[in-house]
Amino acid sequence: MRSFLQLASPRSLLSVAALALAGCATVTGTPNQSISIQTVDALDRPITGMRCRVSNSSADYFGDSPMRDLQVRRSSSDLEIECHRGSLIARGTAVSRGSVVDGAVKALLPGGTAMLAIDHLSGYRYAYPDWIRLRVGEHLVFDADRQERGKPAQGMLADVP
Repeated sequence: MRSFLQLASPRSLLSVAALALAGCATVTGTPNQSISIQTVDALDRPITGMRCRVSNSSADYFGDSPMRDLQVRRSSSDLEIECHRGSLIARGTAVSRGSVVDGAVKALLPGGTAMLAIDHLSGYRYAYPDWIRLRVGEHLVFDADRQERGKPAQGMLADVP
């Protein structure tokens, strides 16, 4: 008796492989995400020209606030942000989130656990809030799950620097 692989044509095997990988973010997604970072004072007035360092386990990024459309590499690690100008300091942590529903659906597909592992290792399944507003004198934590479309993510006070 011949096995399935012996009976299947190379074209049909290729089609099955493509279908299995179609849900893999590493294949269908992008390695980078665009984020914007603003710095404000206690009254939410913009403070421009603060020197910022943005980092995750993939890379470090530098620029002056406001930073618009900064391309950061997706990662399972949180994004740490610190901006300085003179004695002014604004800090933030953007929590890296992967979609729980997306992960559950992928796990049910053929090869789903392999897709999840690849997406986790590559960082493709994770996202940060896309608009972050840091407040001088505070360390805020931002979560993409709590962001409304078209508005800055709401930060929660972590501590005071």
